[in-house]
Amino acid sequence: MLSRTVLLAFTALLSTAIAASRTPDFTGVGQIRTLYIGTGHEDLGCLTSTGKWTIDESQCGTFAAAKANDNSFHLFATEEGGCGIDVATFKCGGGVKGGTFGTFGTTGPIPGREVLRYAQYGVLATDAADSPPSLKEEALDLHFYSGSEQGKWVWLGWKPLHEEE
Repeated sequence: MLSRTVLLAFTALLSTAIAASRTPDFTGVGQIRTLYIGTGHEDLGCLTSTGKWTIDESQCGTFAAAKANDNSFHLFATEEGGCGIDVATFKCGGGVKGGTFGTFGTTGPIPGREVLRYAQYGVLATDAADSPPSLKEEALDLHFYSGSEQGKWVWLGWKPLHEEE
C-alpha cells in the first residue's frame, strides 16, 4: 500500500504533467469557434477571416495569436489582417484598429476552457432574428451582447490548427 506522502507526490506530479501537456488557448495558429453560452457550450460554428459568424466550415478563417504580454494577446486573421473591436463589433481586416484581447482563464465561464474577452466583455450576439446563421445565409456580424438580441449568444473559443491540417 502506498504511503500518503508518496500518493500526494504522485498526484502532484500527474497534475503537473497534465497541465504541461495542454497547449494554452489563443496561442499559435487556429480557428475561432462560437460556443453557446448555455449548458454544454455547443459549438455553433466559427468566425470567417473578416470576423463574421458562419456555420459553413469551408468559410472558417485561420487566425494567429501573438502575445502582447503575459495576460494579453493580439489576433490576426491570416488572410485579412489585424482583429479588433469596432463600435462593439468584432472585426478583422483593412481599416480595423487592432485590439488587445485576453481570456477569462480556465476557471472562467466555460470551466477548463479559455474564452476570449475584451476588457470585461465577452458574450457576443447578432442582430439577426435568429442565430446561428443557416448554411444558406451570409455570415453574420458579432457584437457584444446588449440584452435585446433574439438569437443564441456565444463565447469565442479557440481550436488550434496544426501544420499538417
